[in-house]
Amino acid sequence: MPRSRSFLFVLLALGGLGAGCYPTPNHMPVILKGPRPLGSPSTPGGLKFEEGTEIQLQLEVKDQDNDEVFFRWSQVPAEPAGAFSSTTVATPTWTVPSPPEDPNTPIYLYVEVEDGNDGILIGQSPAIFVIPK
Repeated sequence: MPRSRSFLFVLLALGGLGAGCYPTPNHMPVILKGPRPLGSPSTPGGLKFEEGTEIQLQLEVKDQDNDEVFFRWSQVPAEPAGAFSSTTVATPTWTVPSPPEDPNTPIYLYVEVEDGNDGILIGQSPAIFVIPK
């Protein structure tokens, strides 16, 4: 075999062996639905709920790599604080807090979705306004 052809063969063989040495790229998780109160309509200007109402939250996530997915829910502003049934599950309930000092201040619920392979995504609910009892 001529020298140039054997060199090419060695390069191709090494390239074929090396292909399995590199990890496949991680795909970010994708939010398909939510985060939002389950059954809430898409209305401009936000959603209104009476204080003390327990709301089931909706979140549907897909991870193309089938990685285990982790969740962290939070509320902004943090006060007055609503209550999550759990901050680490996909679909917790959230109890609406008392109204903020300024009734025009919206509350947003955030969920951080992580796939354990450095894929992190943050979802935000629509604006939520609290109606006093």
